[in-house]
Amino acid sequence: MRTALTLRQTISGEEASVCNLVARSFNEFIAPEFTDEGIEEFFDYANPREFKKRSGSGYFSLVAESGSSIIGVIEIKGLSHISMLFVDKAYHRKGIAKRLIKRAFEELTAGKRSIDAITVNSSRYAVPFYENLGFIQFDEEKTIYGVIHIPMMVKYSNLREKI
Repeated sequence: MRTALTLRQTISGEEASVCNLVARSFNEFIAPEFTDEGIEEFFDYANPREFKKRSGSGYFSLVAESGSSIIGVIEIKGLSHISMLFVDKAYHRKGIAKRLIKRAFEELTAGKRSIDAITVNSSRYAVPFYENLGFIQFDEEKTIYGVIHIPMMVKYSNLREKI
C-alpha cells in the first residue's frame, strides 16, 4: 500500500524544515561512517541558508508531504545529478524516494529537455537503493573533505523503466 502524500516543489520559508529532515536522516544513517571533518563539510552544504541559496541557481527540489509534515526531499543539480535524496525513517521502504525521483525528472523533462544519464554521489547506506533502480558504480569510492561517496550513474531510459 502506498502512503498518501503530496509531492511539490519546495517553497521559500521551509528551508529549515527540509534541512531538519536531512539532518535527522544523515545523523542516523550516514554520519557514523564520517569523520568530524566530513560531518562539518556535509552540514556546510545541507543547511537552510545554503539550501535557499541553491534554489533558483541551477538546482531543482521537491518535497514529499504527509499531512503538514515534510517527510522526503530530493534536490537535483542541473538536469541530471541527484545532490540530495532523503526520506524520514518512518517512511522508508514505502516507495517515496522512487516517487520523488520520478516526479523530479518528469518535471525536468516536461519542456522536452533530453536527459541521457543521471548521476549521484551515493552514501554507502544508499548504494543498495540506487542499485535496485539500475544505477551502477562508475568510479571508486571517494573521500573528499571527509565526505565518503560512491559515484553512480544510470541511463535515464533505464531508470524510467524501474520507477
